[in-house]
Amino acid sequence: MDGITGVQPVFDEDLLHKLDKSARQYCKFKGNVFPGSQPVSMDTENIKFIQTRPYRVSWKADGTRDNNFFKVHNLRFVQRDDLDKHIVNTLLDGEMVIDKHQGMSYPRYLVYDIVRINDVDVSTHAFYPHRLQYIENEIIKPRHSAIMGGKIDKSKEPFSIRAKIFYPVEKAKSFLSEKFSNQLGHEPDGLIFQPSEDPYKAGQCIEVLKWKPPSHNSVDFRLKIALETGEGILRRKVGQLFVGGYDPPFATMRCTRDIKELDNKIIECRLENDNWVFMRERTDKSFPNRVETAWSVYNSIKNPITKEFLLDFIERYRYRSDDDMMPPPPRPSNRR
Repeated sequence: MDGITGVQPVFDEDLLHKLDKSARQYCKFKGNVFPGSQPVSMDTENIKFIQTRPYRVSWKADGTRDNNFFKVHNLRFVQRDDLDKHIVNTLLDGEMVIDKHQGMSYPRYLVYDIVRINDVDVSTHAFYPHRLQYIENEIIKPRHSAIMGGKIDKSKEPFSIRAKIFYPVEKAKSFLSEKFSNQLGHEPDGLIFQPSEDPYKAGQCIEVLKWKPPSHNSVDFRLKIALETGEGILRRKVGQLFVGGYDPPFATMRCTRDIKELDNKIIECRLENDNWVFMRERTDKSFPNRVETAWSVYNSIKNPITKEFLLDFIERYRYRSDDDMMPPPPRPSNRR
């Protein structure tokens, strides 16, 4: 939320506890980490899910799953049946992006899932079409009606609200085109594959898949600069790489000039010839990836899914319903 005016972090401890408790209850999540649904990296094993069940696909934006709470000024979500009333007890899942257009920046919140609306649990309903329809009918359309009726002034909102569009899985190719990337406004970071018929699942969800080009696969670590000593070993500094939920170092790396001043910082690394290589400091993150995410990314790096393999797999092996596999009806005869 850095750089977005009209957005303030919530510091009140009682309110933070109440909000956090509500979010976890709505998600039916009992863990201590971020309760939202988190995808796993696609690999040569889990890609087979696309063969056994229907999926929807959309582009993946670069970013982090965040459990901070903010007060947003001048942003309203109105009820469908009464545009003068605000919705209550609602939990949306989405991502904040900054779109660039003609040198200007436009923050937008893209809603891609919904857990609860007006105190009604919809998390058990199918992602497609039901939860996507709730986003459109209960969030987007009422806001549009209120804007057109002068009840919401978009110019005063810190950011806009949009529904993220998901298409049938066979449309994945269109999201990887240069034309789509140029039109998007922000940098795409791969693809998200969401099972159509599944309920919302909190925490890591092995059925929700994220795909990145092999060159983009990386892990965010917490770096600790340590002195390596031992019998027969020259004293030297090394970079120890830590992940969440795992006490020992996940890996180590050479203490190069690039990282020697980044002790205790979050850094993004890629795997190159079985060695972790520094890419950049993640100033936008306060915590490293969880150990489950790190292993998932590691496996996808060791067993990469190329763009060509992915698109060929979808074309050949994607799930098809009985209706899809039925032969086309015969053409009408011109004979009378």
